[in-house]
Amino acid sequence: MKFKHMKVKLMDIIPQQHYLSIDKYNSIKKAITDLNDYGDIYVIEYKNKLFSVDGHHRLYYLYKNGITEVNVICELTDNNNRLYQILAEEAINLGLSNISDLENRFIKNYATYKKKWIDKCNKILSEIKMDI
Repeated sequence: MKFKHMKVKLMDIIPQQHYLSIDKYNSIKKAITDLNDYGDIYVIEYKNKLFSVDGHHRLYYLYKNGITEVNVICELTDNNNRLYQILAEEAINLGLSNISDLENRFIKNYATYKKKWIDKCNKILSEIKMDI
C-alpha cells in the first residue's frame, strides 16, 4: 500500500463522520495526555478536498484545544473506496466543512450513536457489496 504523509491545517479537513459520541469523546480526553501525540489520523482526498476517515473524536479534541495543524496519513487506495466517497458526499450535502461543524452533533447514548452512525455505515457497506 502507498501512503502519503502530510501536515495540514486542521480546519481544512472535512469530517465524513456525521456524529460524535460523548462516551468516545470523554475517553479521548482522558487518553490524550500530550497534544503532539494523538495517533494516526487517516484522510482521503476526494474532489480536491480532504475528508477524515478515522480519528474524528481526536480531531475534535485537538480543535477544542487550539491545535491548528495536524499530521495525517492518506492511504492512496482509500481515495477510491466507495464507502468513503459516499460518506464524503453526504458530508458535503449536510454542509459539513470542518471539524467544528460537529459541535452540535454529539450523541449522548452510545447505543443511539451506534445505530445512527456505525449501523448506517454497515448498511452502506452491505449495499455496496450487493452492487458488486
